[in-house]
Amino acid sequence: MKGLLLFGTGFICLAGSVFMLLAANFGALKGYLIAAVAFFGLLIVLSATWTFGLPGTPALTGPKGTPASLKELTREDPVASRFPKVDDFQGAGNGWSAAPAEPEGGKLSAADEELKADLDTARQAAVQALITERNKNVTDSSKELDVTNLDAKSFYTTDDGTTVAAIVISPKEPPAGSGLVKPDFSPVTVFAYKDTGAPLLPSYLFLAGSAVLFVVHLLLLGLAERRRPLGAVLTPGRAAPARARARV
Repeated sequence: MKGLLLFGTGFICLAGSVFMLLAANFGALKGYLIAAVAFFGLLIVLSATWTFGLPGTPALTGPKGTPASLKELTREDPVASRFPKVDDFQGAGNGWSAAPAEPEGGKLSAADEELKADLDTARQAAVQALITERNKNVTDSSKELDVTNLDAKSFYTTDDGTTVAAIVISPKEPPAGSGLVKPDFSPVTVFAYKDTGAPLLPSYLFLAGSAVLFVVHLLLLGLAERRRPLGAVLTPGRAAPARARARV
């Protein structure tokens, strides 16, 4: 609520004061049209900066839409037909690679850092989903699944130009004194694919809307000027006889 009040007050004080000055000189209609052309022109520059960035300013600095993320995938999903490598998964190899690991004394590249973050997020989501599902009907707390008695490994490949992840979750011996036992189940494989989302959609909408409104108000301003021109400015040569007649 405070944000809306601040925005409304700022808009009225800044844009409103400019409109009042323009209206006092050009009339209410032309004042509005001139102010609107300037305002939507500013929005074009602003939304273009959000969308494409500037030297020293990265793109995607404005409002963001749906971010890119890994979405869970099963072999039975219709979208799985896009990714034939899912059917060939048997661990590392056959086009699949293990998740990138931090090299000793070095750093991962920016692309590998992003990939590792995505795989870590997918791994944590898959483990938590398995824990929630398997623990629903467990009455003996020692037999519950937990991050301490599960081992999850991440693999990835590129299929149809899209990153596809495979998370293999297996039982492991829990730490001593944890009160848990090693689970008894076959390894579970969960697949996910990279959905690019639409992070730039709001910026594109702002840019398109600003451009349309800019053109519309510019045409209306031209029409208003043709119907009610401000009048020609007299040159000194034309104004002199009028002053002379006034003295006579």
